[in-house]
Amino acid sequence: MSLLLVPLSFAAEPVVVGGGGAPDVGGLRDETVLSWGDVQLRPAAPESPAIGPDRVALGPDGAAAVYDPLAHRVLVVGGGSFSVAGLDGMAFATSGVLLVMDDTSRRLTAWDPSGALLDQVSFPGLVPPGGTLELQGDVAVSRDVFGNGHPLAVVGTSGALTAPTGPALLPAARMVEKVGSRIRVDGVTIAEISGEKGGARVLGDWVIVESLSAGAVTRTAIALDGGTRVTLPVRGRLYAPTDDISVSPEGELGWIDPRADGLHLVDRKSTRLNSSHTVISYA
Repeated sequence: MSLLLVPLSFAAEPVVVGGGGAPDVGGLRDETVLSWGDVQLRPAAPESPAIGPDRVALGPDGAAAVYDPLAHRVLVVGGGSFSVAGLDGMAFATSGVLLVMDDTSRRLTAWDPSGALLDQVSFPGLVPPGGTLELQGDVAVSRDVFGNGHPLAVVGTSGALTAPTGPALLPAARMVEKVGSRIRVDGVTIAEISGEKGGARVLGDWVIVESLSAGAVTRTAIALDGGTRVTLPVRGRLYAPTDDISVSPEGELGWIDPRADGLHLVDRKSTRLNSSHTVISYA
């Protein structure tokens, strides 16, 4: 999988999302398939939902990792694997070190892609559970549901973790709001939803927009520079992953797509649009 740095600026015009049959202008696609022997899938039963790999992380230089909750194992594509007691977030540092956050044990661990444990550190006491793991430079941060960033550790290039010292100056989370049918990020309209309902969240330099129309959910990723939009797969065809989309440190978008023949790991090499083609109706 090749990577592309997506520069950040805002689209001059919103993209209209919803309906179905959406054109995809995400550029060339790289795809890796993990068989259901490489990772585990438990089909749905009368009293339990289907379960399969439910998190993905993209790293630098084509690195990628998926979490298999049935085996309690993280598999690094093209690398090694390692067992974890629990996993509530994972992310790659720019050095290629893979970080795993476990809310239950209140620990952050650093792993080499070969599967070797490099270091571990306990969370600071006031970090609330349920956050999203992200990297801000060399600082691992848990971003809570209100958008507040809580520093967990400073990540060294060799994977050494040290406790943050003093207050960390972290950028605020981008403000996402739905005003009528419009999705706004930091006060700028990025997309307009033509379906009955919808919402959005920011992931790196992308905004993930969902629109419900005639009982069908459309998911679209839109680069905040307005140059790229990607149609994402429908969730829940085999099971519903917890966190099936990731952005690499360089800004490349990727996702997992469970299918009958295995778990497809997909990433997109971005393309730029001419400014006269930034408004596309999906209806």
